Amino acid sequence: MAAGILSKALEELARAKTNVTRIATLQIRSHEQRAALRALAFAWFQSHRPAVARTAELSELSAADTAYRTILDSAEKNSSKKTYLKAMSSAKEALMALRGRAVTSVPGNTADEAVPDFSPLVADTTMKGILERRWEECRKCISAEASLAAIVMMGGLLEALFVARANRLSDKSPLFKSSSVPIDSRTKKPLDLRDWTLRTYLDVGHELGWITHSAKEVAAVLRDYRNYIHPEKERSHGIVLSANDSSMLWQVTKGLVRQLLASAI
Repeated sequence: MAAGILSKALEELARAKTNVTRIATLQIRSHEQRAALRALAFAWFQSHRPAVARTAELSELSAADTAYRTILDSAEKNSSKKTYLKAMSSAKEALMALRGRAVTSVPGNTADEAVPDFSPLVADTTMKGILERRWEECRKCISAEASLAAIVMMGGLLEALFVARANRLSDKSPLFKSSSVPIDSRTKKPLDLRDWTLRTYLDVGHELGWITHSAKEVAAVLRDYRNYIHPEKERSHGIVLSANDSSMLWQVTKGLVRQLLASAI
């Protein structure tokens, strides 16, 4: 129900505020830190807000929207910690007010969590079945707080959907004419689609209008975080992924899936 969704948004906000507070510099310059903040705002606009909006008035959502928009816009440049912390305080106040008004119990996130219809992207029934199982496996990993496993699964799911979106094009020349197309260092020709990475698909997908700029930017967090499957990278970077991380990136993943499906219709 709406109260549960708002509680989840408050947990994400509290974690982000703690992370910002710990940053030693007065400005937030790190690409990874700014991308994580974009992901926070993207989770609100693309996942939490649509669910909450079913039972809330537009006027009640405006304060939260303004605060999250400030976070999103600030992440486009080297903004100060103070700017983020002020916006986060405003967002917290708005979310708590919304949660306080969410007194009616309604089915919560079930529609959002349900396996989507992958038909616009995939005609093959076997592949559709695989994608549906992958979606369910992502959800199960999140429920079990297997955070790294969940994030790796999300990355794999998205990569498969981007491949499916590319394969829907009868004329694939726009893919290879994209400014983001990867070039083989030996042949000086574009790499075969089978050799493209999620990074490339995100860049090309944005260039071709499949996904928005914000979606591409926040998906970069998921792309980078799934590389922590390598133990040495986790050790050297000192980052331990938590249930909050996987939960927030799941919101991002669902938003990207919706955009890819919509672009194929």
